[in-house]
Amino acid sequence: MTKQLNANFWVRHLAVPIFIFLVAATLCETTDVDITLADRFFDFQKGIWPAREAWWAEWLVHERGKDLILAIAAGSVLGWIGSFRWERLRPLRWRLLYLALAIVIGTTTVSMLKKGIGRHCPWDVQRYGGSVPYTRLTEPPPQACAPGNCFPAGHASGGFSLFAGYFAWRDRRRKVARYWLGAGGVLGSLYAYGQMARGAHFLSHNFYSAIICWVMALALYLAMRPRLSDGANDHSPLRRRPHAAPSRSEPKK
Repeated sequence: MTKQLNANFWVRHLAVPIFIFLVAATLCETTDVDITLADRFFDFQKGIWPAREAWWAEWLVHERGKDLILAIAAGSVLGWIGSFRWERLRPLRWRLLYLALAIVIGTTTVSMLKKGIGRHCPWDVQRYGGSVPYTRLTEPPPQACAPGNCFPAGHASGGFSLFAGYFAWRDRRRKVARYWLGAGGVLGSLYAYGQMARGAHFLSHNFYSAIICWVMALALYLAMRPRLSDGANDHSPLRRRPHAAPSRSEPKK
């Protein structure tokens, strides 16, 4: 039977993340931190973003980073399909399905918001050689300009979507769950840094992507928790269980 979630769970997994997000978003909106950080990546003398075509930002962080998230999602789907055939994968069936769904839902939600909200990238802004006036997120976008496609941060959402691995394993394998939590935070931050260096996003764009991916993963976890918490999934198929010692027959009298 699945244990009921207590108040501590909601504080740690909903109240605290939302509070951190609100503080970060408010800081970005009430100060010039977005512009100040973007200025550091832009070369005003040459009028370019030096890292926009740099191999580490474009090829490694952007292109290969995207491939990594696709590989994890595809591997989860293949593992889920394989769990119906191979006994070793069966204990991971629901975790793999959850992980694939959470990655898709988190990144797709961010992608849809990008198209609907219509905010611009730093490289579109007049300050950095573009044609669009800079506006804060709480200000209406320029009416005379075509809609942008840069908010929230799409690429960073791929890294942050791995927060789902934390929820996939938190009920049974806390150590594994913490690894996933760290991976999501590190990769999401790395992807965010790479895109900010290229001029694709302001810092604030990434905070929104992070909280969206976290909330989507949490919501799906709540929906699938009875399966994810199932005691039948307690053991990883990659860990060999010790064989029972053979019973010794009693000596004949």
